[in-house]
Amino acid sequence: MKVVIQTILNVEGNRGFRNGEFHVKDSEFKKDPGFAVAVVAFEWIQQQKKETGQRDTIIEEVIWNEKNDITQIVREIEPVLPEDNLPF
Repeated sequence: MKVVIQTILNVEGNRGFRNGEFHVKDSEFKKDPGFAVAVVAFEWIQQQKKETGQRDTIIEEVIWNEKNDITQIVREIEPVLPEDNLPF
């Protein structure tokens, strides 16, 4: 499934608008379209943060296909970090 995601981010007081077209797995989209798109948007926002040197970033708005607001869902996503398998 292809979707268009639009973001408005505030990077240390500078607001910026970006949009792009992304692929979302059909199986994930069928289960929960909002969450599936939010995960893709979250990953894209993390990429944008890397491009700005990991500066303080506020997610102001995230919309997909020009009408579906997923801002709150994206804000609530927490990255899953691999468990440490250290022997001590």
